[in-house]
Amino acid sequence: MKIAGIIAEYNPFHSGHAWHISQTRRISGCDYVVVCMAGHFTQRGEPAIYSKWRRAEMALRAGADAVFELPALFAVRSADAFAGGGVSLLSGLGADVLSFGSEIADPVLLGKLAALREREPEAVTLALREKLATGMSHPRAWGEAVSEYLGVPRETLMLPNVILGMEYLRALKASGSGMEPLIIQRRGSYHAAEGSGFLSAEALRKLLKEGKTERARAAMPEAVRSLAHPVRQHGMDDVLLYRLRGMSVEELAELPDIGEGLEHRLHRLSRECGGRDALLAALKCKRYTYARLSRLLTHALLGLNRAALEAVPLPPYGRLIGLRRGAEELLSELDRRASVPIVSRAKALRGEPCFGLECRATDMWALMQDDPARRVSGMEYTRRLVSVSP
Repeated sequence: MKIAGIIAEYNPFHSGHAWHISQTRRISGCDYVVVCMAGHFTQRGEPAIYSKWRRAEMALRAGADAVFELPALFAVRSADAFAGGGVSLLSGLGADVLSFGSEIADPVLLGKLAALREREPEAVTLALREKLATGMSHPRAWGEAVSEYLGVPRETLMLPNVILGMEYLRALKASGSGMEPLIIQRRGSYHAAEGSGFLSAEALRKLLKEGKTERARAAMPEAVRSLAHPVRQHGMDDVLLYRLRGMSVEELAELPDIGEGLEHRLHRLSRECGGRDALLAALKCKRYTYARLSRLLTHALLGLNRAALEAVPLPPYGRLIGLRRGAEELLSELDRRASVPIVSRAKALRGEPCFGLECRATDMWALMQDDPARRVSGMEYTRRLVSVSP
């Protein structure tokens, strides 16, 4: 039996995602596709547009066979930690292939980029330092330095899926995983809007938040369109500011990836700004990307600090949240192969630190929903395994 794995957010699921799954099957010749999917907060530190159970159902209806969750402890992190967590989990489940999309589908070039991330030539290091000294963010400075070194357009190197692709290859090598990488050429742009072929997840979120549901559904596979609905989310400004204003500078300094004295600015500006957007705008400068700052605020909101990261360096379990009916043979094979416990019932994880953060993330996400029925606490324990007929 050959099993392919995909690391994803599906925020929300669209036609490009369905195409990726079908191409993974066609090219790899796999028998089953297993998805490792982020939960209620994304890698950019933003709340997912739909619950992880709804997004898992979308994936299963559109071709996936099983969906496991990537814990928030790894999902709401920088690209290297996100990729490392996903690779570790899929490897621990026993997947044979890691399939991912990238604007750069040349494995040799992507491999060179990954090697440069691992060990920088002196010329790249010197150029990087010069650019950082001008106040550039690290991702942009690195992208420009490598662009000059390899003669590759900087805009291509800075695309999110290229960056993740590099990190997937790095994680495969660093972990000694036996998974074979399969690079699928992305169709359409990460920011693709209407009229440009495949619509991006970003464009879909915008349509759904504006109530343009039918236009959004048209960019989704027919099998998942009935699951798409308008989205109304609260920004959680009060809860975030209450949390930040209750933290000392020393506590802020323990948030992941903060560094360079940013905790002092955050401590001051959280008292001067009246909401998340205003705070992000005040914090934003050339030195820090929006994604890094957004993650930082979500780390504070969820109580995720460096101690938590050190205590759980790799995903300690594989939590199954969705399974296609008829794929029971896959689950039996995963049980045989897996080097991490496979869990489908939340009560088996009660008291587990990594799952404790997951529960906080889900309860916080619930409070962002406009519908009172979706604002209840404890959904991790009340929602059942998603099961979809083929």
